[in-house]
Amino acid sequence: MSPITSPSTILVTGGTGYVGAWVITTLLARGHTVKAAVRSAEKGASLKSHLLKHINEESGKKDSDDIALDIVVIADIVKDGAFDEAIVGVDAVVHVASPAPNPSSMDPQETIQPAVGGTLGVLNSALRASQRGSSYKLKRIVITSSVATVWTPGPGARTFSEAGWNTNLVSELEKLGSKTHPHIVCAASKVLAEKATLEFYNAHKSEVQWDISIINPPLIFGPAIQTPKSASDLPTTLKLWWDSVVEFSSKPGLLSTPNGWVDVRDIAEAHVRAMETEAAGGERIIVAEGTFFLNEWLDHANKAGAEFYPGRAFSKGTAETTKDELAPEIYYNTAKEKRILGIKYRTKEETTRDTLRWAAERKL
Repeated sequence: MSPITSPSTILVTGGTGYVGAWVITTLLARGHTVKAAVRSAEKGASLKSHLLKHINEESGKKDSDDIALDIVVIADIVKDGAFDEAIVGVDAVVHVASPAPNPSSMDPQETIQPAVGGTLGVLNSALRASQRGSSYKLKRIVITSSVATVWTPGPGARTFSEAGWNTNLVSELEKLGSKTHPHIVCAASKVLAEKATLEFYNAHKSEVQWDISIINPPLIFGPAIQTPKSASDLPTTLKLWWDSVVEFSSKPGLLSTPNGWVDVRDIAEAHVRAMETEAAGGERIIVAEGTFFLNEWLDHANKAGAEFYPGRAFSKGTAETTKDELAPEIYYNTAKEKRILGIKYRTKEETTRDTLRWAAERKL
């Protein structure tokens, strides 16, 4: 694949989401034109408004509405041919769209179908466009997956790489059905979607001139492009961080286990570099800053909070808890990312400070 250079036209799915909005912002900053696939015209207008506000704040402009963004409404991403029109004439696709955990749903298929079907929908549209000769420009499809596809449960400290596959999640889903925890359903959907992606591509790669690159992030934190109505409306993983670090709970859930993490701005950068970098073609790439311990976040929040939320105590935690007491620990081998993408990651301190500044400015 020849490198994708600016200016190019990029289709982004899931642009109204936490990661997708930052991917669009990063692409626009590179000089690309973005087609943003959204579920409704209303969501598209809201996305554009938030993007303009962010870009104008960053640039120091006040009233500019000049951004290279086209809104494409695709109400049903699993409908056959949903992406056929949107994919024509683009140089690359960044497929971020995927459902978040839904605690109110009793049907796992409500999560699995859009995760798997939406991904296959993009790939099928790309295949059909290639067969018609109408997408000769398309060079790469970057797909957002998760470290859930490589991680498996077990005792003690463990390190995972792109060579691994998590088969436990799908087995648990098959066993428990509608009783499966929403987070397990969501994680299993990532496994099923990624496997479906690889199976599709391997079956058709001789017929197309594009390739694929899969990004596997861990938990994602950091400021959002969109302004939520309240803290209860924060994106899923950012809300986990907020509930555990800012509104400290005695049961902080997922953040109580040492795990991998990445800043949302860095994962957006990784998607764009995977699109631009020839060596990323055909690869699964874990993108993670490192492993966190909850008390590290608590300490950083207490230090930064004094500036942005004076007089407010952010946590009851201290740095006295040792690694041994917090085991099991989860680590990820990011050698491939360092070799191919070379991301310079934000630190926990930077992410904490930027998130609290962002939240204070929005009176959260």
